Amino acid sequence: MFRKLSLILISLACFNVAADCNDDANAARLDNRLDEAEALLANCLDAELGRLARTYMLLGLTHYDNGDHKKAIAQYNKALETVPTYVTALTNRGLSYALSRNMKAAYKDFAAAIESNPEYLRAHYYHAFALAKDGRKKDAINEYSVALEVAANDTDRKRVLYQRGILYRELNQHDSAMEDFGAAIVLDPNYVDAYFSRALALQHADQTEAAMADYSKVIELDPEHAEAHHNRGLLHKKAGAHHLAIRDYSKALDIKPGYGRAQVNRGYAFMLPIIPLLVLLILG
Repeated sequence: MFRKLSLILISLACFNVAADCNDDANAARLDNRLDEAEALLANCLDAELGRLARTYMLLGLTHYDNGDHKKAIAQYNKALETVPTYVTALTNRGLSYALSRNMKAAYKDFAAAIESNPEYLRAHYYHAFALAKDGRKKDAINEYSVALEVAANDTDRKRVLYQRGILYRELNQHDSAMEDFGAAIVLDPNYVDAYFSRALALQHADQTEAAMADYSKVIELDPEHAEAHHNRGLLHKKAGAHHLAIRDYSKALDIKPGYGRAQVNRGYAFMLPIIPLLVLLILG
């Protein structure tokens, strides 16, 4: 009963807003101020259509959050039928199209959104995401670079840098990847994912000490990061510190029971001290 009454009150409030807007315009009309009445009604209509379009867009986002891209797209369609230039709805529909593997429709929406508002970060960011998902990693890097230029705050910049760094790393451009991760860390010294990803790039580049330092920083910031413990264990093993490797593998398994790689590598580390003895026994 309370919910029903609340909905009625909300509906009446919305009606009163529209009524006030229309009443002002009607008063101007009756006073023969016709140009003013026309302008007031145009503004009133724009406000009502904008409110309706936003409702459709938020319904679309709700379906998106539930993983139902078909329903999300249907609501974004309604938003865009109401306000064809609604950049946020265009961008979100493009993302849902991309996640539904309808890349042609996704690219069309992103292009329309960017044409409408070239400074809209989310359109560039999701466009880059779609390009990467489509295997066009170099194009995605270029689009992330554009996103970086229009990013208005450090939170947005660090996220763009991180995503571009991931693509550089996947393309084995480790110097560029490390540069982007480092820049993201400057913007946010507690950025765990950036430290971990930079550690991976450093490890691949055989910069063992620097990689070890980054994995240790990850563990400092997030003691339950199983992968950081495991990977630091690999570096300890490489340096010949098998007891430290075993310690890190064990911690990784405590955090993530059934972690296969940690289980195998710890078993191998346990075996290392006795392998020379087994060889001597075999050779007699």
